[in-house]
Amino acid sequence: MNSESDPQNLILLQKYIADTSSAWSRLSVLGVSLGVALAVTLGAAAAQEQAPGDGRQAPAQQATTQEEVQGAASEQEAAETEEAQESTPTAPATPQPKLGDVADGSRADHVHILDLRDETGSLIRLDDPVPQPFSPKQTCQECHDYDLISDGWHFNAADPQVGAGRRGEPWVLVDPISATQVPLSYRDWPGALNPEELGLSPFLFTETFGRHLAGAGVSEEESDEPLDIYLRWLVSGRAEANCLGCHDREAGHDQAEYDRQMRQQNFRWAAAATSAFTTVTGSAKAMPDNYDIYSGGPLDLSGAPPPSVEYDKSRFNRQGKVLFEVPRRGPEERCYFCHSSATISEAREERWQADQDVHMAAGLTCVDCHRNGLDHLIIRGYEWEAEERGDSSVAAFSCAGCHIGDQESATPGNGGMGAPYPAHRGLPVSHFETLACTACHSGPWPSETAQRVKLSRTHALGTHGVKKGDFVAPYVLSPVYVRDDDGKIAPHRLIWPAYWGFMQGEANESALPIEPAPLEDVRTAALAAVLADEPEGGPNVARIQAGSWPLFSEAQMKRILEDLAGRFPEMGTPVYVGGGKVFSLVGSGLSAEEDHPAARPYSWALAHDVRPAERSLGIRGCDDCHALGAPFSFGTVLAPVPFEFADGAAIRMTSLQGMNAVYPRVFALSFLFRPLVKYTIFVCCMIMLLVILFYALRSLEVVLHTGSSDGS
Repeated sequence: MNSESDPQNLILLQKYIADTSSAWSRLSVLGVSLGVALAVTLGAAAAQEQAPGDGRQAPAQQATTQEEVQGAASEQEAAETEEAQESTPTAPATPQPKLGDVADGSRADHVHILDLRDETGSLIRLDDPVPQPFSPKQTCQECHDYDLISDGWHFNAADPQVGAGRRGEPWVLVDPISATQVPLSYRDWPGALNPEELGLSPFLFTETFGRHLAGAGVSEEESDEPLDIYLRWLVSGRAEANCLGCHDREAGHDQAEYDRQMRQQNFRWAAAATSAFTTVTGSAKAMPDNYDIYSGGPLDLSGAPPPSVEYDKSRFNRQGKVLFEVPRRGPEERCYFCHSSATISEAREERWQADQDVHMAAGLTCVDCHRNGLDHLIIRGYEWEAEERGDSSVAAFSCAGCHIGDQESATPGNGGMGAPYPAHRGLPVSHFETLACTACHSGPWPSETAQRVKLSRTHALGTHGVKKGDFVAPYVLSPVYVRDDDGKIAPHRLIWPAYWGFMQGEANESALPIEPAPLEDVRTAALAAVLADEPEGGPNVARIQAGSWPLFSEAQMKRILEDLAGRFPEMGTPVYVGGGKVFSLVGSGLSAEEDHPAARPYSWALAHDVRPAERSLGIRGCDDCHALGAPFSFGTVLAPVPFEFADGAAIRMTSLQGMNAVYPRVFALSFLFRPLVKYTIFVCCMIMLLVILFYALRSLEVVLHTGSSDGS
């Protein structure tokens, strides 16, 4: 060991000890490392004392033989040769692909009978004294390139080297007590806040949204966090990429259990808990910061059970291996857990009454279109994705790529997976220049007012204990027809941001920045305002318990803003962003600023469910979109507000499409007169035809009369 590198080695070794070893082993290994360092230091000092400073040598050194001299010369020559080879530039070694990452051409799924490994890579056996949860990373990376896979689209949101792509579904921070709903994303999507702006560290983000996180990324990578958060990571473990969340086909797989484990901060146990052969109990959240998973102590004084795992012994074969049902193509049931939706309508349509996506009804699955390679960069399917990614092959999996294809290709490019070629007879070409395919074919049929919709990720659909009421926050609206990044109009889902914050400047000044207020303080102030005016069984308390927003009175609103001003006098003017407006205290009353950038809605495109051609917009004629009052152009999007005394903003689809409201109305009025114009044109054509026929007959008569006169 080089004495100059001893401090750095010790630091690395101590960090390794802190992350992986038990409490007792940390002390012992640290003692050994210190002993080794001390021995090296003393050895170096002794060597310096014995160095020939005055030309004298020790007796043992004087007895050097000729063979030793020759051996030393040979060693020196070999060292010089090795140094010369190292200085010669060589091409970097190409990493060898792993066993499971190279296809042999077979379309059959491979059988996965695997050794289970814990997060340190150690084999898991049934006679282990303290059973550890199996690690997806260590278990799967024996045959698969985990590092490459964990850079895929589901994991790389916080990677600044990855392009943001088209706006997608955000994470939504929801708190019914304070009427808060904030769209969040680590990606640079306009209108979505970064989680850290709301005080969500990677640890808190993982705990809050872990139910639908795929793991890896911010949930696995180390980051600069306070000591108390770092200690919690040691207890909870990191959330690795959850391979089973997408690939486990076993009937006993319970992804809802993943949610329960993440809420208990059982990050290292969560993936294993979803499998059919493990049972995880206890809570890392209830354990103290110095709890050690290997020694089992010290335990929390409250007596809460620590996290532990129990395996179904019958699932292990004689070699101690376990059979996993993990096909390469993830089954759609796994996709549905994170990507389901339920429209809330007055018709109150039951599940058995709803139609399936036309592609699913035809036998396709999610991964037929949303494909990926080993890198797990899932194809999202929008029209300009191939250009963004620099991969022309991606274009084949958009709507146009599959149904129309590349007409200039040397081989037929349309009809992918049996897709019919769209005729679009009689449809003006301008529609293809201004509308996305999904504008007519995707999402629920538009209504006069955008409908509320519940989504898996925003409303925790499919998890245990989920609130099933129609008015559960957050309030997401759909379909909303918005002009997309490529300039075409497409159906979107939309959410209005709502949160309490501080405006940096005087109220009512134009577009001043707003910093979100700490959520815990807002909750305290809001709950105090509600409980001060009504008993525990009051209507607002009932709304909160049902997962809905309370309806604040003007007095309660003022009380909350005054409370925040007293708690944070140096932060600026307290405000509430909601309903498309910014509310603040001005004198003894409330002021509402409209069109503030912070209050503008966030929207993202939807593509499912796809309706058949017989149910597409326009199937009944132009009036589906262009009649006066047609929802496509004149539908209203209402912003929800938690008030009794004020209404939220109401915007038209035309505003979201960036159009002047006058033009669509004038254009729609033209359709009222189009039948009359058509009849008028028809009558005029008939008159012209009769006139032409009349003069043609007269001309013929003249010709015949002239011919008979010449003959006579």
